[in-house]
Amino acid sequence: MGLASSQARLLSITARLSSNEYESQQISNAKMRLATQSQEASEAYIAALNDTQFSFVSYDSTGESFNTALTAATLYEYSDNKNQYILTNAAGKVLLNNTDLSNYKNSTNLDEFLSKYGITKNFKTETLKTLWNSIFNKNGNSNYLKQYDTYWAQAIENFKSSYSENTWKNDKLNAQENYLKSLSKYTALVTKKSEGEDIKNEDILLKQKTMEQNKATFTKLLSYESALESKIIDAAESNGNASSGIEELTYKQLYEGYTNYKNQIAKYNDELNELGLSANNAYKYSDTSKAQWYTNLWYKVNGPSTDKSGLDNYASFIASDGIREYADGLIPANDAKILNSTQWISNALSKGLVSIEKAEYSGDEMTLQDKANPFKFNLNGISWKGQIYSSIPDIVESDNDKAVAQAEAEYQRRTAEINAKDEKYQRKISLLDSEHNAIQTEYESVKSAMNKNMERSFKAFQG
Repeated sequence: MGLASSQARLLSITARLSSNEYESQQISNAKMRLATQSQEASEAYIAALNDTQFSFVSYDSTGESFNTALTAATLYEYSDNKNQYILTNAAGKVLLNNTDLSNYKNSTNLDEFLSKYGITKNFKTETLKTLWNSIFNKNGNSNYLKQYDTYWAQAIENFKSSYSENTWKNDKLNAQENYLKSLSKYTALVTKKSEGEDIKNEDILLKQKTMEQNKATFTKLLSYESALESKIIDAAESNGNASSGIEELTYKQLYEGYTNYKNQIAKYNDELNELGLSANNAYKYSDTSKAQWYTNLWYKVNGPSTDKSGLDNYASFIASDGIREYADGLIPANDAKILNSTQWISNALSKGLVSIEKAEYSGDEMTLQDKANPFKFNLNGISWKGQIYSSIPDIVESDNDKAVAQAEAEYQRRTAEINAKDEKYQRKISLLDSEHNAIQTEYESVKSAMNKNMERSFKAFQG
């Protein structure tokens, strides 16, 4: 019984030793995992320390500079003390935020575009203001005269389908021949009269009238454009209805409106000449700096015209896929996140998804493009030039303090957590070591007692 009891006790102790060693091994593995976690936390912290962010340099009213995190919104937000930049995609199209896009699409000319930012024109005289409003101010004025210029051009296009250029050329040759013949007959009759022949004055006047009529007909046909215009004038005399597509106007109304438009333009120019002003200094904007900012943007998107040109040089911000082009231009997107993302613009610039351009000024004045339209300019003196973002003085690279602070807090939290677990595991290991030593001592004691018992039993059998 003693030997069997000792054997069972020894087996129990052996099982406890194995369990103790297994538990110790599990804790050792857990401590190794803690070491890995500690290394990962350290690497994340070091990565944050090495992380940098782009900042944009702006200036306050006193000229003091200050840095703000660089985002697309930072670049596009107007300030009279900052340089102006825009982003373009690989096709050279301007990336517009939703506000600027909506304002551009809903404007037919530069003045309407500027008005959407609260910018108005302050004319130097009330006469200039009144004339300008009668010609160009569409808001609240259904009879503004500029529309007749558009309708007139449209009517000319409509007549081209029924009056070809070849027909005009034949008419012009016939009219020229008739004019020259009648001129020759008139001249011959006048010559005979001067040489003493008995020529009645009534006959001379009749030849003169025929010659002048033929001259007028020929004059109308001097150019294809003038020939088409004469078609409108002829239709106006008969009060015919204007062709479809020109709203509900008779040709008479169209001709009168267009004539009035040209007369008002002439009065406006006369007023400018009398005041010694040019068309582009007849007024001042309510906010000159802001007007310049959005004028620059208009010309970049629209091309060198104050009227909507149809160039529509714009594209969209797409947050998740970088830059994606749409066939019909800019599709409005919920672009608040991408506009305010420091990460997006950093990746977009560094990966070449977008390029950056700066508005620069040469000092030249804007010049008139069309004397008949004193508000239509060619843009000289303002240009957009591509920049290498890493060499732009207004964009600086600095430590990402926010990311560092967050990483440091996370590192400290994880380190404290790891240390607490490590201390817990260490105490457990100490307890297991003590228990292991006690079990090992008990094991040796039981084994020794069992060996002595076996020796006594063998001696008994031998005796």
